[in-house]
Amino acid sequence: MEDYLSSPLAGAYGLTHSDLSRMVATGRLQRITRGGFYAGTDPQALAVRARAVGVATSPDVIACRRTAAWLWGLDVLPPGKGQTQWPVEVVVLSRARTPPRRPGVVAYQTDRLSPYDVTTLGGVALTTQERTALDCARWLPRLEAVAALDQFLARGVSRAGLVACAAELGGRRNARRLREVVDLGDGGAQSPPESWVRVLVTDAGLPRPRSQIRLVLPNERVAYLDMGVERYRVGIEYDGGEHHTSAEDTAHDEWRRAQIRRLGWTLVIVRKDELFGSPATFLERVAERLWDGGWRPSPEESVRLQRQLRLLGSPEARHRRYAA
Repeated sequence: MEDYLSSPLAGAYGLTHSDLSRMVATGRLQRITRGGFYAGTDPQALAVRARAVGVATSPDVIACRRTAAWLWGLDVLPPGKGQTQWPVEVVVLSRARTPPRRPGVVAYQTDRLSPYDVTTLGGVALTTQERTALDCARWLPRLEAVAALDQFLARGVSRAGLVACAAELGGRRNARRLREVVDLGDGGAQSPPESWVRVLVTDAGLPRPRSQIRLVLPNERVAYLDMGVERYRVGIEYDGGEHHTSAEDTAHDEWRRAQIRRLGWTLVIVRKDELFGSPATFLERVAERLWDGGWRPSPEESVRLQRQLRLLGSPEARHRRYAA
């Protein structure tokens, strides 16, 4: 028997309404919608709730945006949000009945969803990877949009296809945001924070870093920089602390970075508290290291950098730019 049961599916297994009620009473099943039951251990999982919404409403109700990206296996929820806290986002075709208002469901309507944009995964109707990438790039806040797009590009979603779709949306809502996000995308990013760092550096008018730069160390081992500007031999690495907690990990990081510096690279290490609390501090260090490496900004680039540092120094302005 499957973890999720709708009333029709339960009937196919030979279960009557009395059987279902008895199984709910004994704890073998949990009732999660009027006609939906769950036999697993996590009824609040986003995939479970998404399937329940689709089964309980209409085949024209399709998981989209962050919900669809999460179902595709990508890390796209806002920082600090778990899947049990995130609502099920669905798109409803204009010809369909809007699903009943209920807690934990956010519905959008559209008349521009092609049948080719819809597929099924794990029993849930959802937008395809390509359409989900497009929607995330268009509707999510700037930093999170690029982080989502990077993950889709890493999975093989075509940038050329997204560029073509972005061109077709010229003049429509968030079309400019979509074009900018697609241009900023880089499938080499290994985590959302790395994507955020790269966007902040680029937005400041500094030379755009390239992700995952391959370096051959003096002992013939290979190392990869999170990102860097090869022309000026400045590397940028995000250190969130999640995978660097043991003394062995710390020692390995220090050894690896010492070997990279022996190759003539300067490294800027970005800490989690800087990225999420005071990004201007690490951008100043990046600018200083680039200057030391020979970078000379034009007057326009200097003005852009100063403007960005002021913006990032204001929590309100930073929120308007990157979280709205």
